[in-house]
Amino acid sequence: MLIFQVTVIIMSLKAASLGLNMVTASHVLLIDIWWNPTTEDQAIDRAHRIGQTRDVHVSRFTVKNTIEDRILALQVHNVLSFFTFLRVVNA
Repeated sequence: MLIFQVTVIIMSLKAASLGLNMVTASHVLLIDIWWNPTTEDQAIDRAHRIGQTRDVHVSRFTVKNTIEDRILALQVHNVLSFFTFLRVVNA
């Protein structure tokens, strides 16, 4: 008989981006997207810290034709605006 031990921690995106280093995490599931993509990136980076020995898989769950589509579009706009700003400043 095989016995698997699974440990799960569920937290909001804001909590995950503020200070817990999850070096034993092997999966990150984004369920509550945030308008600022750097907040999501920081939460994901918590699983990619020094001491991490596993591959980390990241999945984002969204629902089509909802406010989440608009938030994702806003994220793309914010990233493009940031890189455009950097190009202008460095020119």
